Amino acid sequence: MTPPASGEQNPTRSPTAPVSSSPEVPPGSPGKSFGRRFLRVLFTPFRFAYQRPARTLLYLALVLLFAGIATSAGVWVWFDHHLRAARTELARGHNAAAARHLRQCQRVRPDDREVLLLSARVARRSGSWDEAELLLDRCSQLHGEDGELVLERVLLRMARGEIESVGLAVMARIREGGPNAALAREALVTGLIYRFHWGEAYRQLDDWLATEPDATVALLLRGKLEEQRLAFAPARDLYRRIVELDPEHDEARLRLTTLLLADRHGEEALEHLAKLRQRLPEHPEVAVQWARALALQGRAAESRAALAACLRDHPDYPPALAERGAQALLDGDEGEAEQYLARAVALDPGNVATRTQYALALARNGKRDEAAREQVQIDALKADLDRITVLITGPLQERPNDPKIHHEIAQIALRSGQVREAIRWFTSALQVDPAHVPTHLALAILYRELGNPVLSARHRALAHRPGEPIPKL
Repeated sequence: MTPPASGEQNPTRSPTAPVSSSPEVPPGSPGKSFGRRFLRVLFTPFRFAYQRPARTLLYLALVLLFAGIATSAGVWVWFDHHLRAARTELARGHNAAAARHLRQCQRVRPDDREVLLLSARVARRSGSWDEAELLLDRCSQLHGEDGELVLERVLLRMARGEIESVGLAVMARIREGGPNAALAREALVTGLIYRFHWGEAYRQLDDWLATEPDATVALLLRGKLEEQRLAFAPARDLYRRIVELDPEHDEARLRLTTLLLADRHGEEALEHLAKLRQRLPEHPEVAVQWARALALQGRAAESRAALAACLRDHPDYPPALAERGAQALLDGDEGEAEQYLARAVALDPGNVATRTQYALALARNGKRDEAAREQVQIDALKADLDRITVLITGPLQERPNDPKIHHEIAQIALRSGQVREAIRWFTSALQVDPAHVPTHLALAILYRELGNPVLSARHRALAHRPGEPIPKL
């Protein structure tokens, strides 16, 4: 068939009919067929359910069953991952990291036996001993007493300084060896440091490091011991070594930055703090140290911004308030400095450096009488601190089991407003002499003032000797 000649009209099209760019789709066209097929597919499940309700219910039940199994398996895998990670971090001495993983475990199975035990271990290592005891009690109530729980209780008592009552049991664990020997060593040295038994603590650490020279737990305890003895240079070197051995050891790194800033080594501190900010973004001490390190490097604007961010998240954190007050003094804003420093002193009355800055702010604001009264408090605090240093470095090392020394240190701590520290030393006095009457009387008065009549009555009764009248408070 040949095409029409040029100029001829196509007989199939009227010469006057308009040419449409979107012609109508006739019935039965592919477009409408697709739409009908799509609707049929869409309503097929409903039609199936209507026609076969029993089979539909069966299929739905199977789908829900498989979904439940898959969800449970996923949750178990997620829980197991975090529990394994917590074990690993604890073995490496990473308490903060272990706590993060255990918090995830607690969201799913808060009463799991191992979760409770490991959480108690983290609390013990962090010094939160009351929390550790509550966790162990909870574990005992839910799962009963077993060997691991009994061991953790013994280690907690040792860490709290109950050397006389559990020391032999802990030493036996160390001699037995095995996986619990390191835990026993750690608790023993922690208790010795807590009780300021420096000679025995050194001997235990020397034995430990002779067999495991790179044991970061032992090195950390050695650093804490050096800090307690005010030997800051050796402590700093020990923390540097730990960080070299284990770059993820946050506690050692934070202790290192604290000592670096005390010596005004801002540049080195900034390097470590940059890593800590990534790993511990919500830690207030890291934020305050970051601000201090920036200030030491002359980066004042950045320092102020960092401190402002910290105070937004932690408005009642004494070190942040004290640092902000010190910055205000440098800026010449004595009114703002007084405001921040007054809050810091109220929250931490035993901090001599903060009170000294506060007295300076009061004096600059013309409040000379208040500044003079504050200076009297500062002088008393300094005298008390000097007395504690003398007691700890002299009589306490010579007569560690003399309750009078522990009692005097407790009274000094109480005068400076350090209630927890005072209770610690009163408790230590009773560990060496459970019948020490002056300590029981002091605790009876203290617990009465703290609103705990039960403990107050208990210590008042213990202070009562047969044949003598019950002491008045």
